[in-house]
Amino acid sequence: MWKGKKSEADWAVEVLREKKEPMYYFDLISKIAEKMGKNPDSANLTSIYTRLNLDNRLVYQGEGYWYYDSNRIREEG
Repeated sequence: MWKGKKSEADWAVEVLREKKEPMYYFDLISKIAEKMGKNPDSANLTSIYTRLNLDNRLVYQGEGYWYYDSNRIREEG
């Protein structure tokens, strides 16, 4: 459960948990933009992609696919 506003990476984790398999990056960032109510223009999609790269819960699998690694969950403290 999140406290406060969800980040782009929090949304990615939610989407990937629901999907239960890796997702192509463009599909993932487009879905995040939709869930956040953002216009899916190139500036917003680029911003979301950048933020996903900074979160260590998400893993780049190769060939444009990302997945959620539940072993990388940050401890709340």
